[in-house]
Amino acid sequence: MHHGLIPGSAAIAILATLIAGGTTHRGDAASLTEVRQNGILRVCANPSALPYSNLTDRGDPAGFEVELAEVLAHEMRLELGVVWVRNAGDTRNSDCDVLMGVVASAASYDREGLTGPLTTRLPLRFSRPYADSGVVLVISSRSSVRRLEDLHGQKIGVMVGTVEHEWLAKHGFRVSVFASQEDIIAAIEAGEIEVGATNPVIVGWHQHEHLGTEVRIPDGYEPEPALRWSVSVGLRRADDALLAAVDAAVVRVVEQRIPAQIYAKYGIIYLPPSGASLQ
Repeated sequence: MHHGLIPGSAAIAILATLIAGGTTHRGDAASLTEVRQNGILRVCANPSALPYSNLTDRGDPAGFEVELAEVLAHEMRLELGVVWVRNAGDTRNSDCDVLMGVVASAASYDREGLTGPLTTRLPLRFSRPYADSGVVLVISSRSSVRRLEDLHGQKIGVMVGTVEHEWLAKHGFRVSVFASQEDIIAAIEAGEIEVGATNPVIVGWHQHEHLGTEVRIPDGYEPEPALRWSVSVGLRRADDALLAAVDAAVVRVVEQRIPAQIYAKYGIIYLPPSGASLQ
């Protein structure tokens, strides 16, 4: 598990060096006082998960979640440290303070009888949401499908074992199962299927990296209510004061539309936490 410190500069450079001596593992609640004494807010992130996060020393993108975490840390007058983790086990054993992109919509999954993502069952406290996310239709430019009702028995590509797989199958839609969302996009481009269901982040990043792609989200598409959720900062072992400080930082950066600006750098459609239309 690697630690890196993100310096407060316009060009974000993530250092791959291991901080000498590491940091102590905190079993008790992390207080705002303790974090301020350290001067660092530590975020857990995957070192090879663009567009979300990326460990680089070559000027490559840091990832939109890492960039947003840095902005939030600076709003709190802290530097951002990154604890590089590759799986849930690493995260549980890490000493990070926060995770980005955490879904706090367990109640909606319960109402729909869905399993929901892993983060709804982790011991986290949730900040105010800074964005909405969910599942969107992705189509080829040749497709006439604009919403689920247009499928008329046509198969829709889904990633196996996901909330959308569960929900679509439960509601009688015919699904074609894939191992990853990237495989769904590749199948659409190859003409194997016309329609898929993916996270808008994956679609936006694909369009950013493949400018000539014919894969797109239908104009004006709105995710189904059960397949739309808010994303927040997840805080591990946080006291009330630290949660309040993160909440205040989230409010300020959302008011300044900073998340939308960061998302746009990666080609990602930003959905405000208010539940407004795709921007």
